[in-house]
Amino acid sequence: MPDSHLIHQTFPQPAESSKSLGFKLLGLDMSALTTRVQFEGRPDFTNPAGYIQGGYLSAMLDDAIGMLATMKMGTEKLPSTIDLHTTFLRPVRVGAIEVFARIRNIGRAVIFAEGELYDTRGKEAARAVATLAINPRKAPAT
Repeated sequence: MPDSHLIHQTFPQPAESSKSLGFKLLGLDMSALTTRVQFEGRPDFTNPAGYIQGGYLSAMLDDAIGMLATMKMGTEKLPSTIDLHTTFLRPVRVGAIEVFARIRNIGRAVIFAEGELYDTRGKEAARAVATLAINPRKAPAT
């Protein structure tokens, strides 16, 4: 994916939430509107059964989708997730997790996107469909 270097123009510093999830950009293709991101499924993300808790998996999907949508909108608009539907297909163990995300459609007020999350064995473990509102960019919340 040829556009990985562009992320630093939009995100000079990663968000604290992205850092906590272990965000690592693997690839970005702005012409195809796709991205691949690696996250670190840490032991402190596990549920009592020892698998990564679903909220963390949803956050990883949302982080990858949101980053891609923000890259597409540039500096004038800020996408904000207004709906995220996650389907869990199998438990995810501690270790490297990958998310592949794509933008499906961009309207005047919303973006439609989706993503797949792959476990440490490379098996699809969750998928998400997201709707993001396109908002004017404002000063960060304090």
